[in-house]
Amino acid sequence: MVQAAKKVVNKVITYAFTIGVVIALVLGLISAMLPPEITPWLVSLLILAGVVVGFFNITPKEAESYVLFVTAIVVVTSLSKGSLIAVQFIGPYLESILSSLMAFIVPSAVIVGIKAVINLAEN
Repeated sequence: MVQAAKKVVNKVITYAFTIGVVIALVLGLISAMLPPEITPWLVSLLILAGVVVGFFNITPKEAESYVLFVTAIVVVTSLSKGSLIAVQFIGPYLESILSSLMAFIVPSAVIVGIKAVINLAEN
């Protein structure tokens, strides 16, 4: 019974990560069309989803790889910030999508990194 409940919780958390990425992509695409007062609420929702994913989705075994990969994504995204806007037609959309993904991914990386440091300190 306990194993079945853990599997269900793991599935829900996995779907939460996927849904967070999809919402970040959609928000990145449509953010220019949304009223300016709605966008901060949606970005806050992405940040909250990232925190939840960081607390519940990444296991201690996955933490090192996750932080490494997310750090690579953050570095590449940060370096491409100014240049993507110059891409004709889709540049602003790419910029907005990456910003939304960063709002989702960075909080999870911070939480996972802190959890990893605490794990190291305990061992």
